[in-house]
Amino acid sequence: MANPSDQRSEKAVRAALTAQSLLQKYDRKELQELLSLTSCNWLLSAEEHNLPVDAPPGIIRQMRNILAPNIIILAPFDSNLPLDYRMVHQIVRELTVGIYGFNQVPAISLVPNYDQSSTCQLPPAYHDTKVGQILINVDYTMKTLWHGSYIPREKRIRFSELWRSIMAVGSDGVPQTKKDVLTEFLNAGLTDISDDPCYQDIYKENIDVDPTYEPNSAEEENLFSQYSENILMKLSANLTSVRQHQNLFVFEASSSLSNVVRLIEDNIDLATYQRLQKRLSDHVTLVRKHLERNAEVSKDLVHLKLITFLVPLLISLRKKMLVPNLSQMLPPLSDDKLKTEREVPPHLLGPDFACKHFPQKGNQYFHLHGGIEFDVGTPPLDDITEEMKVAFRTLQTQAANYLSELLRQDSTYKTHFPIPLSEIDGKSYNVICIELESLYPQHNLIQWWGALNSSIKILKGKRLPLTDIELHEQFKKTFGCTKAIKCKTVAFGLKAAAERGMCAAFQSLSRRNPASHLHVLDEQGLSLLHHAAANNQPHIILQLAAAGVNINQIRSERFTNSGGIPVLVGLLCSDRLVVQCMATAVLCQMSENRKVCEDLVIHGAVPVVIKLLSGHQPELHSRCAVILADLAGHSEHHQNLIAQLGGVALVVKLLTSDLQDVLVNAVRCIRKLCVKSQCNQTAVAHAGGVPHLVEFLSVNSEVLQEEACLALAEMARGHQENQRLICEAGAVSALVQALRERKIPVKVKAATALESIASHNPAIQQCFLRQSAAKYLLQLLKVFQLDVREQGATSLWTLAGQTVKQQKLMAEQMGYPVILDLLLSSSDKMQYVGVALTTNKKSQKTIYREKAIPTLLELLKSHESLEVKVQVAQTLACVLLGNQKLQRQFWEQEDFSYNIILELLEAENKSICLDAGRALSLFAYNNKAQQKAIRQTGRILMNTYETFLSSDSETERAKAAFQFGDKWRASCASS
Repeated sequence: MANPSDQRSEKAVRAALTAQSLLQKYDRKELQELLSLTSCNWLLSAEEHNLPVDAPPGIIRQMRNILAPNIIILAPFDSNLPLDYRMVHQIVRELTVGIYGFNQVPAISLVPNYDQSSTCQLPPAYHDTKVGQILINVDYTMKTLWHGSYIPREKRIRFSELWRSIMAVGSDGVPQTKKDVLTEFLNAGLTDISDDPCYQDIYKENIDVDPTYEPNSAEEENLFSQYSENILMKLSANLTSVRQHQNLFVFEASSSLSNVVRLIEDNIDLATYQRLQKRLSDHVTLVRKHLERNAEVSKDLVHLKLITFLVPLLISLRKKMLVPNLSQMLPPLSDDKLKTEREVPPHLLGPDFACKHFPQKGNQYFHLHGGIEFDVGTPPLDDITEEMKVAFRTLQTQAANYLSELLRQDSTYKTHFPIPLSEIDGKSYNVICIELESLYPQHNLIQWWGALNSSIKILKGKRLPLTDIELHEQFKKTFGCTKAIKCKTVAFGLKAAAERGMCAAFQSLSRRNPASHLHVLDEQGLSLLHHAAANNQPHIILQLAAAGVNINQIRSERFTNSGGIPVLVGLLCSDRLVVQCMATAVLCQMSENRKVCEDLVIHGAVPVVIKLLSGHQPELHSRCAVILADLAGHSEHHQNLIAQLGGVALVVKLLTSDLQDVLVNAVRCIRKLCVKSQCNQTAVAHAGGVPHLVEFLSVNSEVLQEEACLALAEMARGHQENQRLICEAGAVSALVQALRERKIPVKVKAATALESIASHNPAIQQCFLRQSAAKYLLQLLKVFQLDVREQGATSLWTLAGQTVKQQKLMAEQMGYPVILDLLLSSSDKMQYVGVALTTNKKSQKTIYREKAIPTLLELLKSHESLEVKVQVAQTLACVLLGNQKLQRQFWEQEDFSYNIILELLEAENKSICLDAGRALSLFAYNNKAQQKAIRQTGRILMNTYETFLSSDSETERAKAAFQFGDKWRASCASS
């Protein structure tokens, strides 16, 4: 029998070899970038820097515990593009290593180099992986469809090695060759992509239907050429739905294409930007329409959807201390099949090439730019369908057995590993099984991740920070000799590294710079933070945040510190539309700052902004509404000033706009104007705002629906006349319909509006009750997020009204298991509703009859948490409060002693002590027998309350006074 210590040593050696194999494929530069990035992911590395981070919405925040040894994934099945089990396992393996081992999420950017080649900027964890190949192929195909020229992969790789020597490229990136450039590129494999049968004639389609627009005119082509270096196309992959039931997950994924113009408003005016967008929207439409024509790209897009789900799933599993078991997967693909390109050679357009998106410039070649990114935030985690629940056990068993059998087979000569299918709810799904194991602490070197973590720590000490020579070489390779020399200046080098996302270089240079210098603004009024954000470099932003840089730093500091507000107000008064648009654009970015708002009022900006609302320019309307909303949100005085200057009616007038941006910002402004301002609530109603806001409850825009709900909530809050007007305008039916929708954010906002509109208004409460609003609000109590459940509970309590009869009916409709859940909740709001619904005798009797009391007593006696115990004690007291019959049954049948609560009264935690006293007070309330029983314990001491009676907290003094009064009454009664 093998010695356990020898087995552990053998496992440690195997783990160390695995770690070594994962690291040895990198050259020195790549390794340094890899090591630096392990500490620079905002979600996976934040704890290392002690930075507070909110988990993204959806599966990462909501995933329920998994008790099974595996997870089952139902992935949508496409008969034309079937998934392969070995390929799925390969992708899962690579993502697991990237996320668990290197703290890196997949993404790609094609970024230009000084010599017009393009770097395939992948996180190093995905170099030489199938995931990396998929990203490069999809991104490259997008860019070739956009530009119109294409080089097949094998020829492209070969040309990448030779093109600089063929073109005689100098140190400044300029070609010195006398050869015909087009001929050399054609010989290397460059083709017109429309010659491919998949893409034949795609550029002949007439996408634009505007007869006044001439994209091929000399003026439009010159304009586009002027800004083309700052334009890119990106694909964003996201989940549209995700469901979980125990260890079963179901998802739907999608992707969207968009263009990005990376210029600040100093460098491009609004009119030019809109002209560019007109041209670019046609380009995006064409690429989106034809991207899937190629069979290989279509298959990669299916894999891309799977990756879109696996990324947030694995992050969630990591937080649950679970990891895919890599030993329970099919053999990995060989390394020679996984090589990824590090760069793409320049491309060229021949005179006969069909694509005319980019103006042709003779023999001048160009780079490609754009990227792909994954949204780790997902829609709210839903439950699976009833049909899926019926099939759950069968799916679970069959998936696990199928994988087990597959792993036992000899896979040496197999080329295809089919995935089992299941048809549910009329749809076919791939049924994928992934075995899990526990994620041990990182100091345990037996597992691969522990060994890898140790190797990374050692290598960081050896390879980081970069030396001066290494820094210069990296800058030279990326930017060329001229710019690399400039980068020797620390400030210039930091800016260049921040824009390009050179993590190791930025980290090395920032150590040479005092932290206080990292937030300095340059001649454009921009900081390193702005440059990193503008170029989508979150790992640079994390380094700056860890160094103490304010991540809410605004460009406006340059203007406010130099008296820029008067200048901007002066620009607002200009008679030139472009100037006004630019001034409002700048102010939109500044007006969240309270000091900026005060300066705007002081320098007379408010009447100017309100006057601009009277014009006919939608862009100005939208931005002015943002500014006024920020002003109103900062001060009651600002609210009043806007109203006095006639701003309310003009903002309401914007509700007739046809543009969503204008509508959303106008509705937000109305909400801010109405907060705690009865005059403005009335003014909005008199200006005719109610019908428009109610109409927006039914539009096909979630953002506008949500904002309309919140605005109506503020208009109705404490204002009975507005409640009536809103109800008469048809809001009840529209809100109930919104509550029926599947989107949780819309439902929550609708519940908020309902709460305000029906508050202390019996007639409107009945309107909502007749349309079954309570049934849909109850669904919110089943959602994972606490704030959602709280809103559901408070809205239900509003519908319960102020009469005992209506409250009884509401309690019956909710059901007493739900009320008990409210009572046992950690939320004060939910407990309040639960307590309120138990203080009538029928509710108390039902809760008693449904045998909730023994459950509560068991929790009170045995739960380890003092917080839980004290909440349970208060719940018990509330259930018995004022019901003598239940009290007699309780004391006769239940095994209960006050000693447990008296022990809580002596707790060190002040909150627990006060809550325990409240529980005793509720037991003793109007009950002489219990008052005497409590007093006879001899454990209620005056000094217990002296501390609270003399507290600085008004709440503590009030609670102590109430409890002390009860004890004093008990003492008087006994005497």
